Amino acid sequence: MDNTWRGLSGSPVPDLIGTLREWQRTSSGQLHLGTDSKNRGTRTHFVTALAVLSNGRGGQVIYRSIVTPRMHSLAQRLIHEASLSVEVATELYQALDLDIVIHIDANEDLRHRSAKYARSLAGMGLGSGFEVRLKPDAWCASHVADHVVKEKHVRAA
Repeated sequence: MDNTWRGLSGSPVPDLIGTLREWQRTSSGQLHLGTDSKNRGTRTHFVTALAVLSNGRGGQVIYRSIVTPRMHSLAQRLIHEASLSVEVATELYQALDLDIVIHIDANEDLRHRSAKYARSLAGMGLGSGFEVRLKPDAWCASHVADHVVKEKHVRAA
């Protein structure tokens, strides 16, 4: 997998900024962004998803996949997920001045392993000037990016 932004059909999105400008005209005004990851063999796959909700018409999604050597530590993976999200949000904000909401794939509920990292991860986004959502409200990371990283969007030929 490469660093190319794609639609859910797998088609490349050659002009990310132009696509997002078009989305701005037909959307609710917020760009939702989240990253999820999955270990596969000796590699870790990260997917960052961008979603815009269109008033009364559903929404649109594009994503980017990045593969790294396997990250064994949950903390390392979660920090990398949040870093990727903040990095993309910062680049997009500088280019488009969008209202961006970062969705962090961590839950403050102590029953979850990610709970001890949730506040620190949220602080990464908040400290960068973005609105942040944690699970269970972090749907862009826990559902959209998760859907892509698990390859549920790929249809059998």
